[in-house]
Amino acid sequence: MTLPLSDTSDSLVIQENQSFQIDSFQVDVLSYLGQFTADVHYFKVNISEPNAGTPSKLGLLRVGASGGALQRELKLREALGNYKMIAELIAHTTANSATINFGSPIPNTENKENKLEEIETKPENIEHKNNSESTIPQEINTNDNNENEVISVVNEDAIHTSSSQYLEDEYYPEIEVISDTSTSKLILLSYFPEEAKTLETWLKAEHSLEESLSITCQVCQFFRYVHERNWCFISIEPQLIQIGTPSQFFDLTSAYPADERLFSGLLGNYCASELAFNKYPVHESMSSYTVGALLYHSIHKQPLSLHPVIELKISPIPRIYQLLKISLSPIPEERFPLSQLLSILVETRQAIRTPKIQWNIASRSTVGLSTNRLQNEDNYGIRQQQLSDLETMIIGVVADGMGGMSQGEVASKLAVQTVLEELLPLNFKTLEERSQWLLSLFQKANDVISSNVQDGGTTLSVVVGIAHQLMIAHVGDSRIYLLRQGGISQLSEDHSLVAMLVASGQITEAESEENPDRNVLTKSLGSKRRLSDGYVQDLRRTTQELSINLENGDILLLCTDGVWDLVSKKELEEIFNDNQNLQLAVDEIIDKILERGAFDNATLLALQCRMDK
Repeated sequence: MTLPLSDTSDSLVIQENQSFQIDSFQVDVLSYLGQFTADVHYFKVNISEPNAGTPSKLGLLRVGASGGALQRELKLREALGNYKMIAELIAHTTANSATINFGSPIPNTENKENKLEEIETKPENIEHKNNSESTIPQEINTNDNNENEVISVVNEDAIHTSSSQYLEDEYYPEIEVISDTSTSKLILLSYFPEEAKTLETWLKAEHSLEESLSITCQVCQFFRYVHERNWCFISIEPQLIQIGTPSQFFDLTSAYPADERLFSGLLGNYCASELAFNKYPVHESMSSYTVGALLYHSIHKQPLSLHPVIELKISPIPRIYQLLKISLSPIPEERFPLSQLLSILVETRQAIRTPKIQWNIASRSTVGLSTNRLQNEDNYGIRQQQLSDLETMIIGVVADGMGGMSQGEVASKLAVQTVLEELLPLNFKTLEERSQWLLSLFQKANDVISSNVQDGGTTLSVVVGIAHQLMIAHVGDSRIYLLRQGGISQLSEDHSLVAMLVASGQITEAESEENPDRNVLTKSLGSKRRLSDGYVQDLRRTTQELSINLENGDILLLCTDGVWDLVSKKELEEIFNDNQNLQLAVDEIIDKILERGAFDNATLLALQCRMDK
């Protein structure tokens, strides 16, 4: 909305302890903050709505030339719409004439009407003011066409009235004022960022590398969104950015239309070096530099120097070092485009927050003591593969073959080989894609066995761990157990006649252990040409989810029925809890099986997950 002054002959005075109204808001000026952008003055104010009955709030008041940075911000806000990372602009107005006073107001009882008496200033007292902190972009090559404000210094002679003889003992400090009544001013009003939540405050505290990347990702995401609308940020003001979900920008005057040429050079802690010379058009690479400068500041606990150095000192952190080296390159063409930079930041953050998983592996297999089983028809194997910088994959397989004349041994060997040797598909990112690939391995193993083995078949139990995600696939009566935090649970289901009787309530779990048909299978590979839907069990049968998240210290056990027939689930739990060494636990279990007769082949594969941040 535009709200011109009711009396255009008057000049709106903006100074500490001054009050005026914008729209329905009463604005009380608390303090002058500075000039963060060349032609914009920033004030902390108190905002209230007299007729609303709501408490007052702190506000940010910005005053600038009508054709300058604030007008540019309004255009950008229009292009961005109600984007969530922009703080709300609650009001804006145009004043035909405005006077800005930096100091405390001159004692004047007639100032209540928001007017400033004419003050005679001597030409020799007019001088230009240099702008404030080093973190603020500074103009270093001003063009004559710039609408820079002139700051007048008024001496005490100009303040004394004709009755000054009564005020001889009083001291009036020099007061700096800006007076430019020849051009109209834009005035923008918004709420003030919470100081405890500003980026400036955040940068002063200690933070993890992941937290630094998280904040930088948000800023880069915003910059990319802005650039998609053909605008570029070339700097930031941390005290006017509020950290949160999402973070919010309270000032957009550091953004320019892409390819626009600046009238003057800029120098600042977040400004690309080429901005010091006003001959380069605004470009996306300047935004990438600003993102890199913020990440550098957050990691190194200090902003980049305003003065160029021969070799920028960057902490030797893998990925971070390369990221900063490229983003802060003095050669704009070497820097990342914003979309690529955001992707790298997200991947780097994910790599840091994703625990590094290592697997301890232990195994042992025995033919047993039965005079009827002179060959071991069990087979097992492990496959480990690095999928990316973020993901490792481990596959554990156990198969228990069956059939005379060594046909069971061949069947189990073919099943294990199929799983361990199959190439990964190109589409292997989503949980569904990985699950479909795992099921396809069972169909392929079944086809191979059906084509090459007569009167033979095998069970097949597979676990797949990708990063912290665990999936299983299973056919038969070998078992998959999970030991977690001292407890044990069975992830697989038994595809056997006895298991069906237990499930239907015809016999109890205790009775099943003595049932003579406990080894009669209802499902196996090689027994039919085509596997029907649901033939292969996944985790949804026992956990209702297609995958579960692994935890540090988890132990996965894959074993054939020669193990669980003779060593109970409770014993497995106790032995692994009592042994710190994984292989010693496996050996103890196999030794117990042999001591108890070992009437079947027995294979136990144990995988222990270790996660390190």
